[in-house]
Amino acid sequence: MKKIIALTLLAFLTGGMVLAQHGNCGNCPHHAKHQSRNCQPRQEPQVNADGIDMLIVRAFPTVKSVKANKKWTEVRDADNKLLGYAVYSKPASDSIRGYAGETPVLIALDAKQVITGVYLLPNSETPKFIQHVAASGFFGNWNGLTVKQAKKKKVDTVSGATFTSRAVALSVKAALEKL
Repeated sequence: MKKIIALTLLAFLTGGMVLAQHGNCGNCPHHAKHQSRNCQPRQEPQVNADGIDMLIVRAFPTVKSVKANKKWTEVRDADNKLLGYAVYSKPASDSIRGYAGETPVLIALDAKQVITGVYLLPNSETPKFIQHVAASGFFGNWNGLTVKQAKKKKVDTVSGATFTSRAVALSVKAALEKL
């Protein structure tokens, strides 16, 4: 019984510490009060047990290894089969600003170099604008395009989140220019 109480207390305290260390959620009174303009989210990299970026895992669920070079990160499965490539917009997008800050992205390409997804990296943008952009389907604008096609693609900004969507589009363009 003492162990159960101790574990329950530990879980409660640990949960409280996690909540106290939250990033820019945009939902709590602190962030709502400050309109989240001056608050910075946590920028901790999220990795799996193999040390692989969780956004890469999301884009390539069977990933087992990655190998980065100057252009992109090769993504391979357990049999060392090439699954595709991950392209980060940083540092090329460092000067691109949305409404409240940077909007860096990761672009996932299949083995034939066709875009399969655009994913927002940890950022300092206002959560409600990011949610609005995501809800509009904006991140799917480049899906199914080759790098050459995507470089030429003109995308419309999202009304109500113009600065954010324009910054995301420019970050995608900056990432593609490296290829």
